[in-house]
Amino acid sequence: MRLADKSSIETIINEMSLEEKLTLLTGESEFKGPALEKYGIPSVYYLDGGTGANYMQMVLDAYGRLKNITDGGEAIFGNIFAPVPTIIDCLLNPEKEKDVKNPQLLEDIAEMRKMMEEYIPGGELPGCFPPGVVFGATWDPENIYESGRALGKEAHYFNIDVLLGTPNVNIHRDPLGGRMFEGYSEDPCLVSKLAPAFVKGIQDEGIIANVKHFAANNQETDRRTVNEHIPERALQEIYFPGFKACVQEGGCKTVMSAYNAINGEYCALNKWLLTDVLKKEWDFDGFVVSDWTAAYDQVKAWNAGNDMDMPGPRSIKGVLEAAERGELDEEKVNDSVRRYLNIILEMPVMKGRRYNHIDRAGSARAAYNSIKEAIVLLKNEGGTLPLDREKGVCFFGEKSRQFLESGSGSANVVTSESTSLYETMVQKLGCDRVSFEEITDNTDTVVITVGIVGQEGFDRAEMNVTASDRIMLKRALGEAKAKNKKTVVILNVCGPVDVSDYVDDVDAMLCIFIPGMEGGHAVADALLGEFSPSGKLPVTFPKHYRDVPSCSNFPGRNKEVWYGEGIFVGYRYYDYRGIEPRYPFGYGLSYTTFEIEGAKTDKNILNKDRDDDKITVTVNVKNTGNMTGKEVVQLYIGEKNPALVKPPKELKDFRKVEVAPGEVRQVVFVVTAAELASYDDAAGKWVVQPDEYTLYIGTSSRDIAAELKIQAEGWNAFGISADTPLGVIAATPGALDKMLEFIPDGILTREMVELQVLFQDTDSLEGYWKAAVESLLDLPEEEKKKLYESLLNAMNAFVV
Repeated sequence: MRLADKSSIETIINEMSLEEKLTLLTGESEFKGPALEKYGIPSVYYLDGGTGANYMQMVLDAYGRLKNITDGGEAIFGNIFAPVPTIIDCLLNPEKEKDVKNPQLLEDIAEMRKMMEEYIPGGELPGCFPPGVVFGATWDPENIYESGRALGKEAHYFNIDVLLGTPNVNIHRDPLGGRMFEGYSEDPCLVSKLAPAFVKGIQDEGIIANVKHFAANNQETDRRTVNEHIPERALQEIYFPGFKACVQEGGCKTVMSAYNAINGEYCALNKWLLTDVLKKEWDFDGFVVSDWTAAYDQVKAWNAGNDMDMPGPRSIKGVLEAAERGELDEEKVNDSVRRYLNIILEMPVMKGRRYNHIDRAGSARAAYNSIKEAIVLLKNEGGTLPLDREKGVCFFGEKSRQFLESGSGSANVVTSESTSLYETMVQKLGCDRVSFEEITDNTDTVVITVGIVGQEGFDRAEMNVTASDRIMLKRALGEAKAKNKKTVVILNVCGPVDVSDYVDDVDAMLCIFIPGMEGGHAVADALLGEFSPSGKLPVTFPKHYRDVPSCSNFPGRNKEVWYGEGIFVGYRYYDYRGIEPRYPFGYGLSYTTFEIEGAKTDKNILNKDRDDDKITVTVNVKNTGNMTGKEVVQLYIGEKNPALVKPPKELKDFRKVEVAPGEVRQVVFVVTAAELASYDDAAGKWVVQPDEYTLYIGTSSRDIAAELKIQAEGWNAFGISADTPLGVIAATPGALDKMLEFIPDGILTREMVELQVLFQDTDSLEGYWKAAVESLLDLPEEEKKKLYESLLNAMNAFVV
């Protein structure tokens, strides 16, 4: 039987030997899976591509095949690939071959040049798109969807089947995290509303998306061995929601298991994580692929639900021997094959390629729109921005000539489509109005770009821009101040940086994060006022690193890290502790002004026990300025008297709306019980407490324009119930008196109950009622039942 459709899968599984199944589920090369011609199963091509197809990985795969490596994992983390940087340099810059003196390396370069035609058939390099933190700053799922489509189209050209890291939804736990720029936000709601759009965009173009790294891959230090101690509530409320949304809302077909261990179990070997949560609880029907070499124990990985072991080649001899000893669950292997084949049927390698060229204009448009929507205006004193086109501008910093367009590692992109802010401004204003590091007589404003790159494999040492940029910045500000020029600082950064040394000395500040290939064009347009910046921070900028909730337990010690902050990540922590950040979560200014007005609800009581009950919230946004702009209206919810410790407020929804001058736009939110729920790790489930809740409507976590009160009603999971011990009831203020109100005079006294508590405090409310009350009631059975139900309802109001 050959693979043709879903009906052929079970027959193939029955015909395959265990060795064939394990071979199918183990990588053949660094980035390709094996082909089993006997069954018509093609080779699957995986490549990182969340910001564009990764050229370095193409070269690694080709070089591994050239050298016929026998252990892909040893190669990728060993010395076998040591010549690859030189090879890449020569492939991209042929004139550099003259500097290579090693004859064998010269032969390899010549052969690699031929092999790379298979990976880049037309010789065109990929586009470089913004990373997750930029998408997070857009607060715009439609924009992210279009970038996903553009990336999917390019993937066809490079013959890719699975785009890895599309998206990376790991939470911004700590600003020093080396790969935090790949992730979207510190907030699970924002991630969950945005990331599924990326998945849909890619998969709507016929490419298989891949969400990574499951789960809580929040640091690079000891990333392959670190054991993270994370409370279950923090996992459920903070670190899981983005993955769950990509699976359930986005329909993501593959999930990558992470290197790290969670609470003592490595993610790729973690049955609770991969099978119980992902596949059973979330109904994930795709397949799990390990991060490269993360399946440290092949047998445990397959038994746990890690379906595909990458990279290859890798021996399966030990697995076959384990199977003979009965240590391998072969039904798990069958399930992995079934999942893998089901998704292969949806891949371009089976269905055919849609595009054989790169739509350069389409890619540029998508990349431009993403960074356009993400530019965050942090400061703008005296209307410094937009710039006056009739006046001169002087740029400082090499990053003004060439932004850091991508991070390094898996998210690195080699592209021919870079843009330059400085060169774009020269084109727009002319050489006489634009200078570089030379303040002239006609200079009106000095623009200084500083930055820091994010990188796989290394966490940042400090929350700052590079030392060389700090020196340059100090010099530039000094020269500008001496000549009485206005100053603008552009933060070309992978994440939050400490701006304390210069924030008070500059007139305006923009944060562009890592902008991708169209950064030069988009930032120039923003500076000149061709659009108003509308990005909002997806992560809090603290004043100092010591303010960060994880500062005392990042990155841990001796390969152990405790997530002691629990659910108090980002703004949740700053709000709870009353710490003033430099720039709050959700913050971003505009060239125009807005008013939030007329906030109201259609009702103020929500029955949490009715699945169809909801409260509709409406609010108006008015543009009170003189320029069209976009505002992000943000809905936060806080609980008055939570039984579980909670932040003062949490983001639950948002809308980004474009409003013309004088125009009023209405924004509508819907609040259900789900928006009020918290995870009770003692009960192992999500619960909503009947309580008063406040709806906070604003433009950042600290800029609240309206507050509305609502009441949630229904059974209280934290209240007194039939199983509550008498001792707990007696210790709860007012509860015992309330209980006695339901018992007719002469049956029980307070003293009698207190005596019972003294000698048998574990007796439950229900048990005590039946033993000491019910039989003494001179009432019909139906009346006794009603009285007891009334008692339970009244007692449930007391939180214990």
